[in-house]
Amino acid sequence: MIRVIISALLCFQLSTVIGQQLSLNEAIQQGLANRIELKAQDLNIQIASAENNKIKAKWLPQVSGNVDVRWNTQLQTTVLPFALPGTGASQTEIKLGRPFNNTLLLQADQKVYDANRKIDRQINNTQAEIQANTLEQIKVNIRQAITEAYYNCVFSKEKLNLSSLALQRATSYFEAGQAKFDQGTILKNDLDKLELEVSNARLAQTKNQQDYELSLIALQYQLNTTANVTPSEDLQTIFNYSQLIQNQSNIDKRTEIKAEEFSLRLNSLNVEKQKARNKPSISAYGNYSYFQLAETFNPFASGTWFPANYVGIRANIPIFDGRQANLAAQDFRIRQQINTYNIERFKNDFSYESKSTWNTLQQSRMNLEEAKKNIALAQRILDTDKFRFEKGVILISDLKNTEYSLQSAENQYLSSIYNFLIASVRYRKASGNL
Repeated sequence: MIRVIISALLCFQLSTVIGQQLSLNEAIQQGLANRIELKAQDLNIQIASAENNKIKAKWLPQVSGNVDVRWNTQLQTTVLPFALPGTGASQTEIKLGRPFNNTLLLQADQKVYDANRKIDRQINNTQAEIQANTLEQIKVNIRQAITEAYYNCVFSKEKLNLSSLALQRATSYFEAGQAKFDQGTILKNDLDKLELEVSNARLAQTKNQQDYELSLIALQYQLNTTANVTPSEDLQTIFNYSQLIQNQSNIDKRTEIKAEEFSLRLNSLNVEKQKARNKPSISAYGNYSYFQLAETFNPFASGTWFPANYVGIRANIPIFDGRQANLAAQDFRIRQQINTYNIERFKNDFSYESKSTWNTLQQSRMNLEEAKKNIALAQRILDTDKFRFEKGVILISDLKNTEYSLQSAENQYLSSIYNFLIASVRYRKASGNL
C-alpha cells in the first residue's frame, strides 16, 4: 500500500513539475499574445484604417493617356445644301478627313469639391473604431475564458492534493487495522471495510488526477500553445488579491454598448451621406492631344500632326433622383431609432446582470465563511477524538469518520473558494471591469 501512495504522489509531482509555471496574469498575457482570432482582428483593423488612404487617393489628380491608331477605310461623306460654282447639281457632296487618323491624348481630372469627402472620412474612422471595439470585445471574452480555465486548473490541482492526503490516511488506517486484525482485536469484516475505504480513496484520486490533466489541456487550449503549462498560484493566493467591493459598475464601458453606439453614429453619418447626394460636385479637367491626318500610314511624316488642348471646370448638379436619397436617409433614421432602443435595452440588461452576479458573489462569500467555520469546527472535533482514541474511549472507526468529516469540510471549503472566484470574474465582466 505504501508503494501505491508513493507512486500516486510521484505521478502527481511529475504532472505538476513538468511544464511552464504561470501566474494568472502571465497566463492571460500569453493567451492574448497567442490567440489567432486576435491576430485576425488586428488585420481587420488595418483594413479599416487604410480606407482613408483610398479617399485621399481619389482626390489626387487622375491622369490617363490614350493612343488611337485609326484607318478610315471609307471617309465620311458630308452633303452641303448648295452647289459649287460651275456645277448644275442642287447640292455638293464632300468627303472629310484622311484615310489615316492617329491620336495621342493626355487627360487629367482633379476633384475640387465633393460634399461626401468629409462624411466618407468620418464613416471610415467610425468603421475603424468599430473594429477596435470588436478587438476589445474578443479580448474580454478571452480573458474570462483563460481566467476560468486557470481557476479550474488550480481547483483540480488542490482537489488532487486533498485526495492524495485522503488516500494516505485511508492507507494508514488499513495498515493499523491489519495490525489489530493480526492481534485479533478487530473482525475480518472491519478490516474489509478499511480496505474498501482505501480502494475508494484510490479511485477518487485517479479521477481527480484525470480531471487535473484535462484541466491542463483546457488551459493549454485557451492559451493556444503546444507547451505544457501549469498554474503557479493556489486558490487561497488568488482569493487574497481577488477581493471586490460594490459600486464598481462601469456598464457604460461594456463593449456591447459601445458597439451599438458606434452603429448609431454610423447610421447618423449615413443619413448625412444620403443628403449629400443632392449637393453639387465640382471637378477640373484638362486635355492635351496630338492628331495626325495623313494619306498613308506614316506616323513620322512631317506636317501631318496637329495639336489641340483644352481646360475646363465641370459641375454636376443633381436635380431630381426620384426621392431615392430621401428614402434611403429615412431607412437610416429608423435604424438610428433601433440603435437607441438597443442601447437602452443593453443598459437595463447589464444593470440587472451586474446586480445579479453581485448577489451571487455575496452568497458565495457567505458560503465561504461558513465553510471556513466548518473546517475549524471539524478540526477541533478531530483533535478531541484523537485524544479520546489514544485513551481508548472510541474505536478507530469513530476516529476515521471524524477525519472524513474534516476531509468533507476541506473539500467544501475548496469548492467555496472556487465558486467565489468564478462568481468574481463573472461579476467583473458584467460590471464592465474585466
